[in-house]
Amino acid sequence: MKRKIFDLLMEVKTEVLKSLKHSGADIIPREVQATQNPQAPIVDDVVFVAIQEEQPKAISFDSKRKSITPETRYFQIQDGDCSRKIAYTVSGDMDADNLLLCLPGLLETKASFLVIHAYFLKFDNCKVISIDFSGRGESDYVDEHGAYKMSLYLSDISQLVQGTILVDGKMSQKLTILGTSMGGVLAMYLTQIFGSRIYEIILNDIALTVNWTSLYALYKSMKNDLGFKEVRELAEDLSVDHKAISDVQLPGHFDLSYQADVWGMNFHEALEGYKGRVGLIHGSESKICTKQRVAEAKSFIPNIQTLEVANAGHPAPFNLAVCDFIQAEMGV
Repeated sequence: MKRKIFDLLMEVKTEVLKSLKHSGADIIPREVQATQNPQAPIVDDVVFVAIQEEQPKAISFDSKRKSITPETRYFQIQDGDCSRKIAYTVSGDMDADNLLLCLPGLLETKASFLVIHAYFLKFDNCKVISIDFSGRGESDYVDEHGAYKMSLYLSDISQLVQGTILVDGKMSQKLTILGTSMGGVLAMYLTQIFGSRIYEIILNDIALTVNWTSLYALYKSMKNDLGFKEVRELAEDLSVDHKAISDVQLPGHFDLSYQADVWGMNFHEALEGYKGRVGLIHGSESKICTKQRVAEAKSFIPNIQTLEVANAGHPAPFNLAVCDFIQAEMGV
């Protein structure tokens, strides 16, 4: 798996270089290197690979628009009497109309979208933003009295979107939200907040229902990992607050409204009234987004666009076919 990720990064880099060379742009892109760590922990079929980046430098596709390679920025969140900073990576055309907001999975960080950042550098009029949720990556932890829960992430994302993404009131902006697993669930709930300002949501291996059996298997795998490694050591390896690892396994972690039945958790109501586009990427071997759940999503959203990734589990990897699907859905 780690070798495939490394090869994919090199393939995307080569395609970007070819594109920039053919366009005649005077650009020296940032090198993206993936280090291989045989001790990297696996959580729910996700291999966390350490990504090393050089210091980003400003680049320019033309004299009118300024573009940058991926760089980390911070947004201040007021949380009661305290403030926290949310880290996000941004790249591409800073004046773009096409905006892609990337939300990671349960224990992922914004680094899982570095391939997406690299891929979209070859497109003009496109800006990519990926986020570290609170307690992950470079974002601040909640204080000892706080708790990690879905409503917290949803509030943080909403404030960041209002404060840094949809700030100039340009109606020509097209905001697409790409969400992996838990990030996809949050993307659905964001449609209730931003409505028509969202052009499309693209769900990575998460449909409108998650089976109880799938959730049980996910949490069981997390507990097994914790059994083999001390929680603080695992948290350090994943760049995740050890309290977040504990909180995500509590019933109160998912505190948003949903419908429950004998099969699982249903998020259909989160999309009620949403008129924008929906895309769904799913692994052919996924235990979370099964073929049954894909079929159900197609019946509930007739115009949904789907892509099955062969031999992939949960979540689907960002290979070139997936990147091309995202680009086509965005219309850039």
